[in-house]
Amino acid sequence: MDKMITVATFHLPQDAYIIRGRIESEGIFCYLKDELTVQSDNIISNAIGGVKLQVHESDVQQVLPILEEAGLIEKEFVIDRHTPEKGIPRELKFVLVTGAVISGLVLIYYFFLS
Repeated sequence: MDKMITVATFHLPQDAYIIRGRIESEGIFCYLKDELTVQSDNIISNAIGGVKLQVHESDVQQVLPILEEAGLIEKEFVIDRHTPEKGIPRELKFVLVTGAVISGLVLIYYFFLS
């Protein structure tokens, strides 16, 4: 059995229903991971990475044109599953460094200035 690959993510399940219908109309099996979790509590969608549209690994190449047509990905989108992501994303580094600096300033204030 093929591994399931996430090809798109959505904040709310209703955003994914149209594209899921389009993919299924082509006879391709797809699955909305975390759909029911987000339906029960929309607020946690960002915390769990949203609703993930997944297809079998062997169907990814058939699904890419459908996602392009829907405007969910750019034409230059390339899947290279042999190259692992390296390091921490730039945005996460910024958040971590900013949090560390603010925490340090708060500690200095409480220990030395109060």
